[in-house]
Amino acid sequence: MSTDTKLTINGTYTIQDIKYDLLKIIEPHDGYMYNGKDVAHLRHLFICYLNDLRKAYKIKEFNIENTEKDNAYTFDVDVRIQKDRTSKKLKIHVGKLVHFRDL
Repeated sequence: MSTDTKLTINGTYTIQDIKYDLLKIIEPHDGYMYNGKDVAHLRHLFICYLNDLRKAYKIKEFNIENTEKDNAYTFDVDVRIQKDRTSKKLKIHVGKLVHFRDL
């Protein structure tokens, strides 16, 4: 008996659908990011979601880079949907939790 299950995602996925889903993923974290542990957790959620899309053959490849700004973390997500197309870059901004004692 095989424990490997095949993931099925029906329909077509556009870059706007992926951006919408990524924004839904960050929604509970927006404004509450405080340190590298939070960034690593959110990055892991992005990777899991995009790996699921890759396994379902909705995207070909992706790359995630993050940078820290004064009041937010910015995730640059490069997604290639089709093999013969260039990758599209999505910028996802997640607000930081700033304590008055940190100012």
